[in-house]
Amino acid sequence: MSEHDDSRDPAPRGGADQTLLGVAPPRLESSAESPLRKPVFVRAGTSSAEVEPPPVPPMALPSRPPLSAAGDPASEPLAAGSSRSSEAPWQVGQFERARRFLDGHPALWMLLAPALIAVAAVGVLRAMAAHHGAKLMHSVASARTAAVQSQEMHSEASAEQLSKLASRPPESLNARELALLADAHDERLRASSKALRVKVEANPALGKEPATQSELLRLTDDPRTSADALTGMAALPAPIGADLLYEVWTRTPVRSDTTDLARALVYSADVRPKASPALAVALELRLAESCEQYKTLLPKALKDGDRRSAQLLLKLGSKHGCGPKKSDDCYACLREQGDELKATINAVKSRRPPDYGAP
Repeated sequence: MSEHDDSRDPAPRGGADQTLLGVAPPRLESSAESPLRKPVFVRAGTSSAEVEPPPVPPMALPSRPPLSAAGDPASEPLAAGSSRSSEAPWQVGQFERARRFLDGHPALWMLLAPALIAVAAVGVLRAMAAHHGAKLMHSVASARTAAVQSQEMHSEASAEQLSKLASRPPESLNARELALLADAHDERLRASSKALRVKVEANPALGKEPATQSELLRLTDDPRTSADALTGMAALPAPIGADLLYEVWTRTPVRSDTTDLARALVYSADVRPKASPALAVALELRLAESCEQYKTLLPKALKDGDRRSAQLLLKLGSKHGCGPKKSDDCYACLREQGDELKATINAVKSRRPPDYGAP
């Protein structure tokens, strides 16, 4: 066995072999009671103990408030509030369940959102309609109130007072008194025209009397009474009613509400059949537009037409007014018959229309 076997060489090594850079190693203590030592660091061939860091100053940490005793009155409201909040109403529970369900089904929101918006819009529209309805009812009530006040004002002015006011010179009256007289005059006119209309409608035979015809024609001259007069004429028997309406329509070149109403009534479904053959020719001539239509009406005018058709036929004699330069004949088809147009004009001029209203 070799003499250098370490296991068998109990002799310790030399002191030089057990040193590090000439410094003896520290003795290790294996006892559990020996205190722990801090490690030694070697820097640049020297060793020094690590400097201990400065101690951390103590800090005041927030402490939890102490629990109040069971009998503390300050804790009773909080406990009561927590018990009340834990006992939420069933409506809140229903809402929470619905919210969780809709959160889990986002596609359902896409279906419900338009419906909810539509319901909200309908509610807003209904509220607006109710608001405007209330305003309309208020305006109607205000109008009724004004009408009642006007009636009361006129009722205050008795016939005796109006008579006294009418007997005074106009310059001695104030504005309100003049307005009362004007309103009273208008009411009398409207009342008389309405009474005559009702009378004629109840007994159309009265229209044959010249006095009734003259009164109806006179009432058409006033816009305040013309509507009642024209309505009364429409109720007269044939051919009086249609002839009177045509007279009111054509006796003046100035167009007005009265002439427009007279024309509409004479062409109405229940008045036009009452027209005489002579008036029917004039009505058809006024509606004709083309040369062929006028050509068809010439035989009727030659047979039944009167002076009411003369002016309508005279304009057909003009041989210019059509074409790009307004120099062409608009009624060239009437020249094919030779003197037919001239003969028709002479025939209608020889017949006098009915004369109404003569006493």
